Amino acid sequence: MELPPANLDEAVDELADHARLVREQAAVIAHYKKMYERSSALARIGVWECDLATEELTWTDGVYDLFELPRGSTIQRAHIVDLYFDESRREMERLRAQAIREAGSFSLDIHVRTAKGNERWIRLTADVEQEDGKAIRIFGTKQDITEEKWAQEKLQRLQTELIHVSRKSAMGVMATTLAHEINQPLAAISSYAAGARRALGSAAIDAETLDITLRAIERNAIRAGKIIRSLRAVTHESAAGHQAIDPNPLIREAGALAAARSQTIVIRYGLADGVRIVIDPVQFQQVVINLLQNAADAVRDRPDQEISVASTLLEASVEIRVEDNGDGIGEEMLDAVFDTFTSSKADGMGLGLPISRTIIEAHGGKISAENGAGGGACVCISLPVFRED
Repeated sequence: MELPPANLDEAVDELADHARLVREQAAVIAHYKKMYERSSALARIGVWECDLATEELTWTDGVYDLFELPRGSTIQRAHIVDLYFDESRREMERLRAQAIREAGSFSLDIHVRTAKGNERWIRLTADVEQEDGKAIRIFGTKQDITEEKWAQEKLQRLQTELIHVSRKSAMGVMATTLAHEINQPLAAISSYAAGARRALGSAAIDAETLDITLRAIERNAIRAGKIIRSLRAVTHESAAGHQAIDPNPLIREAGALAAARSQTIVIRYGLADGVRIVIDPVQFQQVVINLLQNAADAVRDRPDQEISVASTLLEASVEIRVEDNGDGIGEEMLDAVFDTFTSSKADGMGLGLPISRTIIEAHGGKISAENGAGGGACVCISLPVFRED
């Protein structure tokens, strides 16, 4: 059937309008596709999909680029999974199976070696699609986070080095102090020994006086030995890393070292029994030594120099409190006491408490400072407890 000319013109105009709309929509789609490709390239991210029935993979160009494979090339899941480092592959397969079983999702940072042999870290996200209650597809994104990981590892190395330097510095200060302390019993030993030798030379010494002299020598030798052992106990290096341990012996060793600095400091303990925490023992003891050092400095000029170390076992954590009867922390310092290079000491560098915070937070804990109701400062550490399932 032929259309009248007027109707034909209308149909042509309508087709032209449709064609124009299609071109405009295609231009919009192309624009958005270009925006997506540019954004994906900037973010180093790509989209992927896997058909669970066939294990067939579909990737955008961004994922091909991450694995340094030719865009559009045929990819087999088994070959791609072989590019994962063993630990990443095992954890990914575990989470993938769980997500498929439970129709869930997961996110994981995976360590891979690309087709060209370069190491990369990729943040994988995945979600499972179901149809009639059956998982049919898993899809998600993959993003290159290599630079982020390298930066994190570099920061961690720098923090570890700073902690190590801080520990050595603290041990140097302790050693200097204890060298002064150990001179006292050594000088006493030397004096008693010289007196006994002179008395023996003149044959004017009786057995009782000799016994008293020898006991004094023994007493001072024991004191010197205790000072040396306390320093040796806390400077012992360990490469064991994180362990499930009882913190009480470490606290008491640190306390013995602090007490060895001065015969006038009294340290009282109120430690909960049956506590276990997962921590690096060397780093934990470094924190306790630093807190006790600060407390000892705070009470140095008081006639009654008292420090208390107490712990409370809670449901999921343990709180360890170090308190002194000094003048407390100035209000202007209280909010900044854990900031780097903030110190109330004339010769302090302001690194001890910030490093202590770094160590505690790296172990999943928290540290805070406040002034006690009766005066003096109180620093509280909270750490998760270890419980065997």
